[in-house]
Amino acid sequence: MRNIFVSVLIIFAFAACSVSQSPEPIIKNIDQNWEFAQLGTNDWMPAKVPGTVHADLLANGKINDPHYRLNENDVQWIEDEDWEYRTRFFVDIKVLQNSSVVLRFEGLDTYAKVFLNDSLILESDNMFVGHSIDVKSILFKGSNSLRVVFDSPVKRGMEKLKQIDYVIPAVNEQAPYNERTNVFTRKAPFHYGWDWGPRLVTSGIWRNVELLAYNEAKIDDVFVQTEKIKNNTAHLSASVSVNVETAGNYSLSLKTENKTLWEKNNLQLNKGLNVIEQSFVVEQAKLWWTNGLGDPYLYPFTFQLSNNEATVDEFKIDFGIRTLKLVQEPDEAGRSFYFELNGRPVFMKGANVIPSNTLTPSVTVEKYERLINDAVMANMNMVRVWGGAIYENDTFYKLCDKKGMLVWQDFMFACALQPGDNAHLENIKAEAEYNVKRLRNYASLAMWCGNNENLHGWHHWGWKDMYEPQVRDFMWNTYDTIFHHILRNAVTEYAPNTSYWSSSPTAYVDKLADRRSGDEHDWTIWFGQRPFSDFGVNVPRFVSEYGLQSFPSMHTIKEFALEADFDIDSEVMDHRQRGRMDYMGPGFNGNHLIKRYMEWYYKVPQKFEHFTYVSQLLQAKAYQTALESHRKNMPHCMGSLYWQLNDSWPTISWSTVDYYGRWKASHYAVRKANAPVIIAPEYANRDLKIHVVNDGWDQLNDARLSLSFIDFDGNELSSLEKNVSVKANHSAVVFNKNIDEYIEAADLNATVAVIQLYHADSLVAERLFYFSEPKDLQLSKSDIAYKAKKTDNGYAITLSSNKLVKNVFVDLALSNAFVSDNYFDLLPDRETTIEIISNESMDIGQAINLISLNDIY
Repeated sequence: MRNIFVSVLIIFAFAACSVSQSPEPIIKNIDQNWEFAQLGTNDWMPAKVPGTVHADLLANGKINDPHYRLNENDVQWIEDEDWEYRTRFFVDIKVLQNSSVVLRFEGLDTYAKVFLNDSLILESDNMFVGHSIDVKSILFKGSNSLRVVFDSPVKRGMEKLKQIDYVIPAVNEQAPYNERTNVFTRKAPFHYGWDWGPRLVTSGIWRNVELLAYNEAKIDDVFVQTEKIKNNTAHLSASVSVNVETAGNYSLSLKTENKTLWEKNNLQLNKGLNVIEQSFVVEQAKLWWTNGLGDPYLYPFTFQLSNNEATVDEFKIDFGIRTLKLVQEPDEAGRSFYFELNGRPVFMKGANVIPSNTLTPSVTVEKYERLINDAVMANMNMVRVWGGAIYENDTFYKLCDKKGMLVWQDFMFACALQPGDNAHLENIKAEAEYNVKRLRNYASLAMWCGNNENLHGWHHWGWKDMYEPQVRDFMWNTYDTIFHHILRNAVTEYAPNTSYWSSSPTAYVDKLADRRSGDEHDWTIWFGQRPFSDFGVNVPRFVSEYGLQSFPSMHTIKEFALEADFDIDSEVMDHRQRGRMDYMGPGFNGNHLIKRYMEWYYKVPQKFEHFTYVSQLLQAKAYQTALESHRKNMPHCMGSLYWQLNDSWPTISWSTVDYYGRWKASHYAVRKANAPVIIAPEYANRDLKIHVVNDGWDQLNDARLSLSFIDFDGNELSSLEKNVSVKANHSAVVFNKNIDEYIEAADLNATVAVIQLYHADSLVAERLFYFSEPKDLQLSKSDIAYKAKKTDNGYAITLSSNKLVKNVFVDLALSNAFVSDNYFDLLPDRETTIEIISNESMDIGQAINLISLNDIY
């Protein structure tokens, strides 16, 4: 036995100067001195818990970084092996004297056998379910051994696959068609590869391990609901589950902000599980609001269990008081689909999110903070946790609560059907119950959705036609059982005030998406190869997916590629691009589709560095067009969630923020298009129509619309002003005229409309509008002057030019610096000031590089 197993006795020792029993539970993390080895070897190496075998092999120098170049190919052997983790921990008499001692695993990935002191105490086959095991009779005073053996998820999945004589489709798994096994295992589907991420099929202890000891009673769970809010009084209910070891007389209270909201005394609790129900009110309640509408106020609730005036246990949650419902009422188009928060309809502005690392436990608190802050800074109020990934860590939901970010929460099913055997269905049932209960107190949890695109796949991807009638009926019955019964029942039973939506996209009452009700995934742009203008055609009621790919910045590309790889058809760029599109042509992929779209709107640069830059402009144009199309069509359309906010590895994808946290041009564009008040122009047949969208609380009375037409040298061709009014939470057309009245003789390839909206003498929105596509604009070579000034947060950079400069990219060599605005247009003879936020000193002349569309053209 190594010295590491001796030193753990000291590290894990509890204070043992007294053997008196503690009235409050003892909780100890078992996260130190873990080792791991390939099963059947004796090659033990240090391990990190929580973690994965891939991360541990990388940390021990046994594999190279799978994110670099083609290294992913060299680590595929890991998924076929079995692995073992072990540690030792110390238990003293103080722990053992408690009536109950429980070992808790919050997450085991995935096929695991757990041995405590060589006794098998748990067999687990679901990554998404935690376990608590009574281990009092197995623990020793002193040193205890803990081992976890993981079977290969791929081999276990293959065993199940071979037991049936038909194929269960899993369209995104990166494996041969008849060897796709992820559907047989309740594990993150994206670990098996997706069209934006690598195949890294992990094993490991991916969430916390704890030892819990208590003597009298323990609050196992609390569920609080806001039943209604009336006249500033919130009516709530609480359900408190108490596990009692010592029956007797107890008191239970709820306190917040130095006040006792309620207290129940003389509770006669029996040994075992006791559930205490209590209704209560909060006067002058401070409500929880989404980002942009108000303060996401959280009450610090403390549930306190006492016995003979001594505290036995406490359970703390930060709780947001709010009502939220999904409104689907008949209207002339079909049925509405919008979220009503505290009685107010809210347009949902946001994005789909995926784990920020394929090796999911590697996502740090800092990365979670950056992810949610990126959403907040882009004026979002909702993110969708997509069904091919994981039920996120509590850190994620706590940040969403704190930041006012609603969460559309999928169950973990995406782009695949499921086996229908009883064991698999029972496994899903346990998973649903566990996660609905775990997440139900979060104010940010807006809705549960059964799956991603499975209903769509059944009807449109050939699934229902691939089976003989008997198998087809069985597969559909399995779908119906899971998504219309098991999951719906779990939400109804354990979170009855939360909406359930069986599949995304879907129309009303579980029907195929029809754009007249329910939600839609609008992939007519990108996969359907339609122009960006089609975002405004037959606009759906709520768009929960749409997108267009781009390359990340060159700084990110240099992290995973060599200069020899700087070509969209190089082996490395082809490997990094997971959107395989052979149905469009032999060898066709997402890189080629980016180029095809680029040809429609931009001149295609020859240099790779310029191609990546223009690909970002292209994506930004797409997302701006989509958001403006969706928002100006409110209340018909009441949600716009693009695919996708972030990346799980450095890659070419639909993300607006890359793996390293660098904002693409599209994220800056999204921030502007998501602003509380926006100007959304549209132009056809020389008619200019201007919409103003106002998401705010206040009506824009007697606002002033300013419209100026200028050429690219800064000469004003024509201008006008008019008074307009726009209601709160409303979209309105404020201008609709033929431009010949103002600029009949102007060269539209060299003209820009500067549209501004003022209210109470303050500029509340501005939009520059071009009458031609970027490839047709007559751009002169840029001559940008800039000056820098040191600020408390970094530097203020003021830029100017005597010509119009399109899409100025302030490229920074520093990885930890942030540019407040980027990829912006410089108007002639008008200064624009941006801020570089960094705690590092820099020579601005050396630190920044200015790139513009003018220079490339």
